[in-house]
Amino acid sequence: MLLLSDPVAEADSPHPRIHSLSQIYLYPQPFQRLLKISITKVRRNCLVKVILLSHPITSSTPLYPGTPPVELSQLRNIERGDSSNLWRIAMANHTGTHVDAPNHFYSQGRKISEYTLEELVFRQVKVFEIFKEPGGEVSAGDLEPFKETMRESEMILIRTGLERFRRLDPAAYAEKGVLFSPSAAHLLREAAPRLRGLGIDAISVSTPLRRAEGRETHRILLSDNRFLIVEDMALEGKPTVFSYVIVAPLLVAEVDSAPCTVIGITE
Repeated sequence: MLLLSDPVAEADSPHPRIHSLSQIYLYPQPFQRLLKISITKVRRNCLVKVILLSHPITSSTPLYPGTPPVELSQLRNIERGDSSNLWRIAMANHTGTHVDAPNHFYSQGRKISEYTLEELVFRQVKVFEIFKEPGGEVSAGDLEPFKETMRESEMILIRTGLERFRRLDPAAYAEKGVLFSPSAAHLLREAAPRLRGLGIDAISVSTPLRRAEGRETHRILLSDNRFLIVEDMALEGKPTVFSYVIVAPLLVAEVDSAPCTVIGITE
């Protein structure tokens, strides 16, 4: 039995307590290698960090122009004498941090509820810092320095720095945004064959100032019926590499896309 950290049981246990690799000699020789591997795994697991990459949805969440506002209304209230609390949440499916599936722009494309759990887990995720101002453009030229890095990634996250305007100037964040250009979308498709997802810290990959180009970007990326786009992400101050990113959408049948909780895991 390998005992690593149970101080309550320690006093009653007949087994020596293992606090470090130097103590494995207390066990018989056949077990020492196994114990060393086990302790190393425990240490590695303790270094894993789980990081939230989504914004909470509120009644003041910035929205792409034309999107109906979030409505939160309390239907039952314990403080009013009800036995429990109950809320009604009304919002569009492209509200807050959300994931675009192919059906968003293709009538025969896959809907978000049609993705398997495995397809919502991305490995070797890189964050590319390409800083822009509201109304700016992420071009193919901006991605050129990252071409080699992106080859092995299943997902790329673009940190434009626009997230600060979500707090400081929500109108600029929502109404100007940033354009992930069609040329940049083509480069991703050509240079990163393993890529299945793109995330960005802006209201959308489409700026409201250049909607036609933004629609083209969506169509280029989502023409691959396995691809997903995550918009309005929380990337400020987060790591630049993730071992895994998990996209957990609100599982609603029939709709094209959905709000999601995005979780990054680093080791």
